[in-house]
Amino acid sequence: MLDPAPAEPPGVILVLGGGIAGLAAADRLSRAGWRVRVIERARLAGGMHQAYTIGGYTFDAGSIFYEENAALFDLAPGLRDMCPSVSRRQRRIAPDGSVRHYPFEPRELRGQSVLALVRMLIDLLWSRLAVPRDGTLDAIARKRLGRRLFEQTGLAAYITRFHHVSPREIDETFFFHRMAFVARASRLRNLIPFLLRTRTRPRPSLRVRPHEGFAPLFNSIVKRLAAQGVAFRFGEELLSLQREGRLFLVRTTSGICRVEAVVSTIPLDSLHRALFGTSSGLVSLDMTTLFLSAASLDSRLGNVLYNFHGSGEWKRATIYSRIYATPQTDREFLAVETTIPPGGHHDPERAFEAFRAHMNSLGLASDLRLEGNVRVENCYPLYPHGSSGTIARVIERISRTGIVLAGRQGRFEYLPTSSGVIRRVVEELDAAALPAFQSSPAT
Repeated sequence: MLDPAPAEPPGVILVLGGGIAGLAAADRLSRAGWRVRVIERARLAGGMHQAYTIGGYTFDAGSIFYEENAALFDLAPGLRDMCPSVSRRQRRIAPDGSVRHYPFEPRELRGQSVLALVRMLIDLLWSRLAVPRDGTLDAIARKRLGRRLFEQTGLAAYITRFHHVSPREIDETFFFHRMAFVARASRLRNLIPFLLRTRTRPRPSLRVRPHEGFAPLFNSIVKRLAAQGVAFRFGEELLSLQREGRLFLVRTTSGICRVEAVVSTIPLDSLHRALFGTSSGLVSLDMTTLFLSAASLDSRLGNVLYNFHGSGEWKRATIYSRIYATPQTDREFLAVETTIPPGGHHDPERAFEAFRAHMNSLGLASDLRLEGNVRVENCYPLYPHGSSGTIARVIERISRTGIVLAGRQGRFEYLPTSSGVIRRVVEELDAAALPAFQSSPAT
């Protein structure tokens, strides 16, 4: 428990959040000599990356894939060796119900008639010249891809399913953050070589979290940081935070403390409420994750499947039984994700019935069973049209208090990889230019 009448030792810094961003910040600050305390409302480190064992099998919330040289592996010895090497085989259900490569391969165009290809090319060129950017996702996507390609690939349907509103209501920020592959490939200097490519480029193998879940990874990081002097307080939630001269007064569910500096990696709206007692006006999407088993799944589905079809509410499925060896069962195991609209409810039974009906209608699965579920909060930042200004104002208001904002949640950014998260944490800490300290470990 935090001291209810604490002293004010020099060099104590509080890191809010024990996910990847918080752990990376704690590592960086500890190396700079700060006495680091980390508070995390969950009972375990990892943030959204949590595993659930049901019926002898481990399911997940959060991405399980890491690049071979992921920055996460630098946070403790031996992490890479814990993670099996696999080939990620990504597929998508196309608008016509066929199973295609994800995200898109130019060779798919070969099945179209010459007339259809000419129309698509004319549409693409016309869109480049005539479609103005108005700040919406719809406009930038149509300008870069043309209306036909945007809709016929299923991308427009996927975006609508993801947000529960039309791309016309989403800010173009989403295009450059969440759709970085499309943004790069659709640059004029890249587009023609991309469309002329006839072969699927080989993709490097990736690492995945250990067979038994995320715990071995994050426990090793926590153990290493604790040995370095970082103090962790799990199961503790931030209640309020205010500036008192050169210090911050922090109230949590375990008591009160004063610290010299604060680095926040928790959701931006949660921090805004703790500081100012009001909502920030920013909205994040929660997600229903279903844990399923199946007697069989179509062999063409790969091990990660996206829904670009015109029907179905789900957006992505991760098929664990095609990633990890499962000698104890002959059933397939998978997690299926469905975003929850703002103000919506977590209804796993309804989401399951919708997924089962969709897969059955396409003939892609048999004997699906719901094994478990979890609601994952604040999964994705929602970028309504014109929200860039609101985000900037909220960040500026909080930053004026002296709090350093870092990470995906901390800065309301979409960062698709753990390495991207860690890189942004380092950038923000470097920009904050916090002083280095030489002191004894935190208590």
